[in-house]
Amino acid sequence: MRLLTLVLLSFVFACSSGPSPAPAAAANKLPIEDFKLPATNPLASEQNAIIDHAIAKGYDLTMGSSGYFFEILEPGKYGNLLPGDIVTAHYTGSYLDGTVFDKSKPGQPLRFTVGQLIDAWNFGLTHAKPGGSIRIIAPARLCYGAEGLVAPNGDVIVGANQTLEFVISDIEIHEE
Repeated sequence: MRLLTLVLLSFVFACSSGPSPAPAAAANKLPIEDFKLPATNPLASEQNAIIDHAIAKGYDLTMGSSGYFFEILEPGKYGNLLPGDIVTAHYTGSYLDGTVFDKSKPGQPLRFTVGQLIDAWNFGLTHAKPGGSIRIIAPARLCYGAEGLVAPNGDVIVGANQTLEFVISDIEIHEE
């Protein structure tokens, strides 16, 4: 599991190629059903799967401006995280069917810099606060895309074009 976490970290840090995180104020809070797309829209399959998943699970998701969804599970304190913040947090990454592909170990939170991760985290974490927790559900293009996540030994950690759900908790900012 430690190797898997190290591999995931290296890919999380390496896979950030998109735009800067959207500001927290750019989120849309409407009934989740209002974000369903017509089948003719090329993004419909993934987005509608996220919405159906949220409805089935009873999640209270908000749609971010880049097509990810988030839910504040614990509000936390102080101001929202900003790009460049050095943070530790526990996390669980899973597919929409609930299968966990990676998670932090108890007592061993992940250490990272906001803005140097996959876009789903870069965007979503701008809504989180220290001491809080957040659920982020994002389409493949904001996660590992068509390449997926493959360990150096060739093991597939996340398959290509996978919509993913992350729960990030026990968020702490560190001064450096």
